[in-house]
Amino acid sequence: MTIDELFSKLGALCNPISLHPNWLLRGQPNTTWSLEPSLTRIVNKRKLNRVQAIQVEQEAVNKFSITARGVLPLELTATLLPSKDGLDFVGWFSLMQHFSAPTRCLDWSISPWVALYFACLDYEDEDGAIWVINYQQAVRKADEALNGKNFMELINNPNAIDIVHLTMAINSNERIEAQQGRFTISSNPLMDHADFYAGTDILEKIVIPKNLKSLAMTRLNSMNINAKTLFPGVDGLGRSIREFYKNWDVNSQIK
Repeated sequence: MTIDELFSKLGALCNPISLHPNWLLRGQPNTTWSLEPSLTRIVNKRKLNRVQAIQVEQEAVNKFSITARGVLPLELTATLLPSKDGLDFVGWFSLMQHFSAPTRCLDWSISPWVALYFACLDYEDEDGAIWVINYQQAVRKADEALNGKNFMELINNPNAIDIVHLTMAINSNERIEAQQGRFTISSNPLMDHADFYAGTDILEKIVIPKNLKSLAMTRLNSMNINAKTLFPGVDGLGRSIREFYKNWDVNSQIK
């Protein structure tokens, strides 16, 4: 595959301006990685069962929510106040995800260029990958599995059927907007999200050859897809300097 062939392939996956996209895309810098969320990797490594995983997750959300209300702007937490049914766990998951706390959520984007950025970001000696979900088919599969049930009621039920649900962030922010973000979330915190789509054509993986990563990052930067735009604020500025070091032209000269 050439760099032009790669960009042509991804260009065909650009979504129309619409409330419901055709595709969700997720870039990962190592093609051997599965679609296990950060929390799932931790609890599976510790060999926790589903009941234990739900318990530790509930405790973590409680700890995070108590402190977050005191340090985060009110507009980020105002809609996540406890209800008669307890904490809004899915709402807190999306906020925790933003601040790098492990959750059962996976980040996706409606932009193939954002996905390519993350597929090329690190692991220069490994092939990367872009996972592609057919959005409409995925929604139909989830709805059929739910069979009229409320997905939110399954989150803390250790006996719930395994379902992967597609959702937008409950509380958006600059970073989610910049990355055109969406989430997948499973009713089972132990579940690899790819397993839900096994045996279907809903999920596809595009391998990004390692020799194209640097070229792709250079071209993405010319399209204004870089750390400064995807991570608004000082955090993105710092990340951009890291990219500068990695992609600096050795033939450039100070005159």
